[in-house]
Amino acid sequence: LKRGEELKSGATPIDADLRQGTKVAADYVCWSERSKRIGKGRGVAVGVSDSEAMPVSVALVRLLADGSILLLAGTTEVGQGARTILSQIVAQELDVPIESVIMRGTDTLATPFDRSTGASRSTTVMGSAVKAAALDLRQQLIAAAAEAFGADANAVKLRNGSANSGDRCLTYGEVVSRYFGMPGGELIGRGTMRPGQGLGPKLPLFWETGMGAAEISLDSETGAIHVDRYITVADVGKAINVVQAEGQDEGAAIQGLGHTFFESLHYENGQPVNANLVDYRVPRFTDMPEHFDSALIENEDGPGPYGAKGMGESGIVSIAPAIGNAIFQATGVRIRTLPLTPERVWRALNDAKRGM
Repeated sequence: LKRGEELKSGATPIDADLRQGTKVAADYVCWSERSKRIGKGRGVAVGVSDSEAMPVSVALVRLLADGSILLLAGTTEVGQGARTILSQIVAQELDVPIESVIMRGTDTLATPFDRSTGASRSTTVMGSAVKAAALDLRQQLIAAAAEAFGADANAVKLRNGSANSGDRCLTYGEVVSRYFGMPGGELIGRGTMRPGQGLGPKLPLFWETGMGAAEISLDSETGAIHVDRYITVADVGKAINVVQAEGQDEGAAIQGLGHTFFESLHYENGQPVNANLVDYRVPRFTDMPEHFDSALIENEDGPGPYGAKGMGESGIVSIAPAIGNAIFQATGVRIRTLPLTPERVWRALNDAKRGM
C-alpha cells in the first residue's frame, strides 16, 4: 500500500512508507542479485498490525524547591525502557539533564491513571501526556521567573536548568522558592491524552509496521535451514532513544525466530507434554543468523512526541514469512505451517517431488 491508502474500512489510512522500508530490507540481502547456488534463497516480507492502543493517559510533572523534577506516570517499566524515554521527554521540554528527572514507581494510590502498559503505546500515548505535562510546567515556570525578574514572560529563556532574563539568572529551584517566598513549594504540570484530543480521532492511532529480509541455506537431504543473513526494519517515526529502539526490534525478531523454527506445544489428552525449556525449544545463540542487523525508518510522521510512533512488537511479524518466501525462491515449494522444522521442510520437499 502507498501512504494514505486504506487497509481496513473505516480505519486510519496507512501512515508509513512501506516501500521505503521494504527497499532497505531487500538491499541488505542483495535482492536484485538472484543467487544461482542450489539451496540458496532470499525472501522479503512486510508486516502491518493494529496495536489497538487506546489513547487515554494522564501524567504529572512536579518541580520541587530543590530543583529536582519528579515524573508521575502510570506506565510500568518491564524492561522496555519506558522510564528512560519518558524522562528524556521531560528533560527535552524543560531543558535539563536527564539525570535531573526522577520517575517514581507506579502506585495506584498516587500515580495518575493510564489505560495500560502494552500495545506499543507508551511512547506515543503516555509520551504525549508527559510532554503536555512538561509544557504545562514550562509555562508556569516561565511565568514564575518573569514575576521574580519583574520582566515580561517573553524575555525569559530556560537553559540547562536555569531561567534567564538579560544578565540575570535563577536556577529552577530558586524560581520556585522566590515564587512561594520560602525554601519550599512546588510547581505541578498536568498532561492528559484522550480520544480526539491530541491523538486520533480515528483508530488505530498508528499502524505498527515492520519489514524483514532473509537469506537462507537449505539442505534438501535433511530439511535443515540455516539463516545466513537477516535484517529487521522498523518504521518508528522518530527514535527518541536509538539504542533502545534497535534493541527492542532485534529482540522481537529473535523471538520470531523461535516460532518460525522451533516453538510448538504438543498435547496428549488435553495436557501439554512439552511445557518446559528442555522439550520446548527457544532460540539459542547458535541459532542466530550469521549476519544479523536492524534498521530504523525515521520520517517523523507518527502521532507521538517529535513524530514518534509505537514500535517494539513489529519485528516479530515479518521473520516467518520472509524465511518462507526464501524457501519458496530456493525450492519452488510453498510451506505455510509453522514451525519450519527439518522434518516438516523435508516432507514438503519430498511431497512436491512426488506431485502430492
